Amino acid sequence: MIRELKGIHVLLVLLAFFGTVIAVNVAMATYAVTTFSGEDVSDPYLKGLAFNKTLAAHSAQQKLEWTATIDAERQNNTTEVAVAVRDHNQREIYGLKVAVTFRRPTNANLDRTEALATGSDGTYSASIKNLDAGAWDIVARTTAPDGTKFEATRRVILR
Repeated sequence: MIRELKGIHVLLVLLAFFGTVIAVNVAMATYAVTTFSGEDVSDPYLKGLAFNKTLAAHSAQQKLEWTATIDAERQNNTTEVAVAVRDHNQREIYGLKVAVTFRRPTNANLDRTEALATGSDGTYSASIKNLDAGAWDIVARTTAPDGTKFEATRRVILR
């Protein structure tokens, strides 16, 4: 027996179809908004307002004419990180307090900051345990004797 397709049937099918599409869109949008804020840094508005200070700090850092070499190697769940800071004559600079921040490009909740120990050869190093394999941005920070902040960044892939 074949039934006649009536207007009410078409209406119910259309309402069911578009109701399902709208429900899925609302669920996906709610999940997207509640799981990721979309911000790469905390307080982006305030950092934008302080951008001129950031430019001045970069200019002061360039006047130091320092360079930094950042190396990291992971073996057996321990990551060895070494930072060498050199002046404009490529001589090692001793007596600094150097800290490194391991920033995960995909998840800021995994970021870690560690202080480095001074070595006899002018490098600053540390052994860091339980750092996952993958891509990391290593940011080395220190302060010059005159108070100028120095920062160097390198992306590494730890295996």
